Amino acid sequence: MARKLSPEEIQVFKELFDSYDTDKGGNITVEEFAKVMSQSPGKQPTAEEVQQIVKEVDLDGDGTINFNEFITMMTGQTYPPVDDEVDYAKAWKQYEPSLKGSITQSQFRQLVAGLGEPIGDVEIDRIINNVDGEGKITFQEFETFMKNRKLVDDIVKGYQ
Repeated sequence: MARKLSPEEIQVFKELFDSYDTDKGGNITVEEFAKVMSQSPGKQPTAEEVQQIVKEVDLDGDGTINFNEFITMMTGQTYPPVDDEVDYAKAWKQYEPSLKGSITQSQFRQLVAGLGEPIGDVEIDRIINNVDGEGKITFQEFETFMKNRKLVDDIVKGYQ
């Protein structure tokens, strides 16, 4: 079984991740990763090599490295650990059984509230409107949002 990361270790990874994520978009793009790699000592990777590294680390296939993928890359273990995850799929299926479609803003609000997550209207509007511009969210986008949200909560709890 993989060792659980301490809040302090997660915070160190978060600070390093944020230094790579120069546009503060919540993901490290190929361009941002290439910039960091170009500043590292030693042989500089080609653009193709950088793209290949990002592709290998990009577990959700969105073309970028999110924070969970970054920790996975840095530690060699899946983050967050699978046994600590909430069953987001089960909760999602109450609104959209196939996991392949999307749900509305109202359904998203109900879903998140049902999971006991405090979330305001402004944050819901920001998430929904940033995702696809159609006022809907897919399961993959929902799951990424919830995992990143849990991660931030864990970091904050480490300092309380």
